[in-house]
Amino acid sequence: MKQALWMVAIVLGMASCQSNQNSTVKTDSAAAPKAVSVEKAPVDAEWTAFARYISGVHDDLNTELETNEVWKLHAAKTHTRWEELQKQFGAVISGWVTDKKYLNDKSPKTLFYPFAGGDFYYANLFYPNRDTIIMIGLEPCGSKFDKATATGKALDEYLNNLDQAMFYPHKLGFFRTLSMDKDFNRGYLNGTLHTFLFYLTREGNNIHYVESFDVDDNGLATNVLAVGMERTKHAGIRIGYSKPGDKQVRELIYISQNVADAEMAKKPGFQKYFQQRGNIVSYFKAASYLLYNEYFSVVRNVVLGQSKVILQDDSGMPLKLMRDNGFNVELLGEYTKTIGLFSNRFQQDMKDEYQATPPGKLPFTIGYNAEFGECNLQLATKK
Repeated sequence: MKQALWMVAIVLGMASCQSNQNSTVKTDSAAAPKAVSVEKAPVDAEWTAFARYISGVHDDLNTELETNEVWKLHAAKTHTRWEELQKQFGAVISGWVTDKKYLNDKSPKTLFYPFAGGDFYYANLFYPNRDTIIMIGLEPCGSKFDKATATGKALDEYLNNLDQAMFYPHKLGFFRTLSMDKDFNRGYLNGTLHTFLFYLTREGNNIHYVESFDVDDNGLATNVLAVGMERTKHAGIRIGYSKPGDKQVRELIYISQNVADAEMAKKPGFQKYFQQRGNIVSYFKAASYLLYNEYFSVVRNVVLGQSKVILQDDSGMPLKLMRDNGFNVELLGEYTKTIGLFSNRFQQDMKDEYQATPPGKLPFTIGYNAEFGECNLQLATKK
């Protein structure tokens, strides 16, 4: 029955983590992990080399391994596709965000991204330089593999699977739930960790640590372990990262958890863990309209109660719900329809507002209606 309620809601839909260095179990003294200084968390050369290897980026520690013809092909193909992705989405969205300075000017430094899957890329585009990004999904966290022994067929399959896992997000701007269920359970590609490391590396980051953790009933991160070759059984992972010259280490947190109310009731610590974050920015994209359902009230209340800003497409929350909870909402882009799968979630009142005062087409198309050349966003700011 694990994940049953959530999967019922999205089985037809689209949305959209052991130890090898330090096996000492520890419990955080703080309510939740915070970004720490570079001096306290030096760059982990091995993790950075692993991340660069799977991302097709050179690292001196990988020099001998990079002579592998499979890796050479992957590096060349990945470079070309990354350049195309940056041209089509990265540069366009970054430019739009720069123009819309109010998106980031007064936003909290913690970004909350439920139903995220492995989608660090777009969250970071819209809200770059967050101290902490908390992402939640059904997909496993994952672990690394021994790149020195992963040669031939095994490496070829892994790199092809990694490329395939990112096909839809690179083409349409979102991870497909049904695809992720298969993509993140294929051999070495055993969780979202791999796409996180890919995006972090391609954005020019070094890796400082990769740890798994659980959350106790008081909302504290506990049983913190360095992630290694064995697939973690813990609820989440956290990745410390930074770019050269950054004054602090930022943190990406991924929690593999069904956040339907019935499942959250079994693990009350998660709600406390989120609440202890204080003010947040919340982000939704291709979220299967899950928060329209009453049985997602716990995470919905976290979003409505703690968010100073919500940036979403229409699959996040209904327009009326945000306004009834004290948000001013700016409509962006175009909204004329939903895809057939979610036709019952169409908001006629929101369409009427879009038509009454058209805000203008966005310079990018991501989300469910991307295949129709249409994209909508709602920017909600707490009064």
